[in-house]
Amino acid sequence: MNFEEKFNQFIPELTKTLSIPDSPDWSVKGFIDYYKNIYSISTDTKVVSKIIELMIFPKFLEFASKNGLTLKLSPHQNYYPDITFIDNDGKKYAVDLKSTYRVSPTNVNGMTLGAFTGYFRNRTSTKNVLFPYGSYEKHYVFGIIYSRTDITRIEEYLFTKNLKLTNTQRKNLITYINEDTDEKWNDFVGLCNKTIILTLSDKSIIDSYLINETNVYNLNNFTNIQSVVRDFDFFIQEKWKIGIDRPGSGNTKNIGSESDINRLKKGEGLFVKEFGNNGKEVFDSYWMNYQTKDMAKIEGREKSSYNNIDTYKEWIKSLHS
Repeated sequence: MNFEEKFNQFIPELTKTLSIPDSPDWSVKGFIDYYKNIYSISTDTKVVSKIIELMIFPKFLEFASKNGLTLKLSPHQNYYPDITFIDNDGKKYAVDLKSTYRVSPTNVNGMTLGAFTGYFRNRTSTKNVLFPYGSYEKHYVFGIIYSRTDITRIEEYLFTKNLKLTNTQRKNLITYINEDTDEKWNDFVGLCNKTIILTLSDKSIIDSYLINETNVYNLNNFTNIQSVVRDFDFFIQEKWKIGIDRPGSGNTKNIGSESDINRLKKGEGLFVKEFGNNGKEVFDSYWMNYQTKDMAKIEGREKSSYNNIDTYKEWIKSLHS
């Protein structure tokens, strides 16, 4: 049994760690201070992700122990990877933890899969990486998918009013939830007008589902705190199998990921679809030579040689013509 198969067998243990027994809700309710006051967790993705990581690290130690692996954690926050597993033959496996929330039943908000510059290109470099990138047998992403409770409950309420959100409506709802302003509420209502008229009474009900971070609880009533996330799902896939041909966000130098949940879980991303078994080689070539507009300008060119799979193929042809 290989590393990936062993890891997939272990994944059900993680669900037990994160969820309340017989419930889809996250077992974390809040954080406690010295005076035993308990405060709700923020829905901020970075906050949720960090707490999840802290909770499952002990389970990774358990996985390593059961399978005769040595586990090494990243020494610094900006180092790659999050976790290194080393087997008895000295083979190293990189595992980066990535968490994201569902924006629809079939799609997530997306993830970034690490830098495409620095150690990714210079694979013998020891800068910002525990071991040189090229020394790893394989590079994995361990994905944690969850639903935000506020979004889920609001969608359930709107469904009782015969409003099943489109992707655009859902995106605007999430923007309203995150920013909670009259302007964003009016934007959302405007998109729903053709289907249903939402009133101030509806707004009051919807607002009641938003996470209130100002309330303070104690050990007697902390179970009244709404778990901010729920419905966990996990996957482990090699990075190249879930990568796409665009950076993860804006002009950052990070590799973007698939957002379709089915493709993430099955490892059927763009480079698998386009190139099959040769996908890893093409993935590496694509991202090792990829340039943002700014990178191209530094080299004195108006634009980069390519910006998607189709133009990459044309660029490759031009090199051999």
